[in-house]
Amino acid sequence: MPRNGTSNVRPLDVIVGVNGIGMGHTVRQSVVAQYLRDRGHRVRVVTNGQGRVEYFRDLGFPAWDAWMPTLLARDDRIHARDAVRANIRQAPGGLLRHLRLRRAVRNSGVPDVFVTDYEPNTPRLAYHFGRPLVSIDQQSKYRHLGLPTVGRYARTADEQRLRYFAPRMDRSFICSYVPLSAEDQRVEFISPVVPDLVRSAQVTTEPLVTAYFSRYFDHGPEESVRELASVFRRSVPDRTLRIYAQPAELRSLRGYADTRIEIHAFDREAFIADMARSEAVFSNAGFNLISEALVLGKPVHLVPLPTYDQHWCAKVVDEAGLGTAAPRVERRAVLDFLARRPVLRDNVVRHRDLYLAADPRERIASYLESLPASDRPMTAPIAGESTCRLPQFLPTW
Repeated sequence: MPRNGTSNVRPLDVIVGVNGIGMGHTVRQSVVAQYLRDRGHRVRVVTNGQGRVEYFRDLGFPAWDAWMPTLLARDDRIHARDAVRANIRQAPGGLLRHLRLRRAVRNSGVPDVFVTDYEPNTPRLAYHFGRPLVSIDQQSKYRHLGLPTVGRYARTADEQRLRYFAPRMDRSFICSYVPLSAEDQRVEFISPVVPDLVRSAQVTTEPLVTAYFSRYFDHGPEESVRELASVFRRSVPDRTLRIYAQPAELRSLRGYADTRIEIHAFDREAFIADMARSEAVFSNAGFNLISEALVLGKPVHLVPLPTYDQHWCAKVVDEAGLGTAAPRVERRAVLDFLARRPVLRDNVVRHRDLYLAADPRERIASYLESLPASDRPMTAPIAGESTCRLPQFLPTW
């Protein structure tokens, strides 16, 4: 039975595509998917990696594991030769997987609309089946806005990747925790999509600081954990530092624990609860974690990983007075951040109340529900599917 007073809304069939390193994209789209399901719509998921597939299946969504081509940057650009070299062996099998995915979508019912989050399979399916394509992400600002370089990092590779993944879009909802605008009328900026677990968390302030550092290829959390633990051990005796890490990292990090320095395996509910009661948060500069901390009213000290996205996020937080940023964990920067915490917290609370209070899911759902009805069936067996033009995942050279 649909909730949220949507009994008169035409039920939609939606396929959501999800990509990304880490769980930020996955969490965001699971929140959107659950909201749409609660409104009476059918939602299926296309993603990559068995762990992500199981995550959505555990939430009750049919999910497919699709091929994700590798488009890594070198010198802030994606080079054709690198893309070919990285994908040449996987491409034949990957394209066959995509054709099987296309067949599975047709045989189980072509949806009314496809939604993509930094993912290339759903755009190709939308183009093939002639259905609308909507993006819900945060990276698309790098495609639509002429954002400047940050230090030695430029947005070029992110823009290239977005254009390769989805050359055409009918609508883009771009999540942002700071006000942004674009001239393109098909682009709409919305506040970040965060789970009800965050918005309903009981917020207090205890002598506790929470930290989480993730891995990005060969950039792991050990240096940040070691230095942060050292600063707290020597100079911050009146607070508990609770550091969360992925299970695979625990063995190398447990040696930094102390009486008031705790190392915990990452558990999302426990982490959110600890952020809600903390004075401040230390982390890399992932968009979702920053958004959740700000919604909880917590200032952040950020150590960005080597990507344009993380450096842009850290720069914006620092300039808006919502936290501070540094290239690495250093004693002076940590103590300066903690000394400024009361002022930064007041800034965060004011900013949250002005820009982050609205839940964007209603706006997203209303737009999808306003789309014209499609010729939904398209479930006939596929004749000659194997002779169809292969999807253009990689640029044509």
